[in-house]
Amino acid sequence: MDQPLLSVIIPVYNAQQVLPTALESVLSQAIPSMEIILINDGSKDDSLALCRQFALKDGRIKVLTQENAGPGAARNAGLKIARGHYIAFVDSDDTMQPDAFRQMLSAIRADESDMVIAHFNILINGQVLDRGYIKENTILGKEEFCHELAHRPGSYYYSALWNKLYARRIITENKLTFDNSYTWGEDFDFNMRYYKHVETVSFVNQPVYNYKRTYSGQTWRTMFELGSSLKIKTRLYQNLKSLYQHAGLYKKYKHYIYRYIFNVTIST
Repeated sequence: MDQPLLSVIIPVYNAQQVLPTALESVLSQAIPSMEIILINDGSKDDSLALCRQFALKDGRIKVLTQENAGPGAARNAGLKIARGHYIAFVDSDDTMQPDAFRQMLSAIRADESDMVIAHFNILINGQVLDRGYIKENTILGKEEFCHELAHRPGSYYYSALWNKLYARRIITENKLTFDNSYTWGEDFDFNMRYYKHVETVSFVNQPVYNYKRTYSGQTWRTMFELGSSLKIKTRLYQNLKSLYQHAGLYKKYKHYIYRYIFNVTIST
């Protein structure tokens, strides 16, 4: 295959019950020039066998396997072999909206921008909630983007991975990887470091992703342990501060940035 237009990276850990639905939502996207990288992160169930079954049926799928090291390490393994012009991240228990990748690819290519941020759905208690702060399809320059980001840096809209499209050249040129020392917040950390190298951002006002919000698991437990939470929050604050210093906007937005450390850890 020639260089694909898009690489979709999906970490997989004990996901045999949910992976087929997630993967079908990706495979059904009308993007023929696409590779899908599944990284089995030491699953104890039949996830690896399931990944290999899908790969046998569709040549766009590549399967990696590793000892359990967490989603950040899995994404790093995916980034090492990704060949697409653009990168998308999907979680194995969520789904893409129909036509999602076409919308995001159309925006990033038409605008010649450095990334796309789109609306997304939160699925919770039987409800489907459309979330997103930029309400129109538009493109923002660096200063305009930093202005919007300063008001809600901890929101999923700006800190999550899955409602975005990234330019692989920015990731490779700046040697960006996920810091696996975080017990939570590694997506925020990655995005703040990516944002340093962004000059223009395209926005899509349609939901592209269905995020199933749950309140269980190690991430949520550690997130609200006061001591460890504050240490991580301080590290993330420093990343946010560094972004604005790099952009020459720290003095203008320092009160918004400082407020981040006192806010609820994440918001929608």
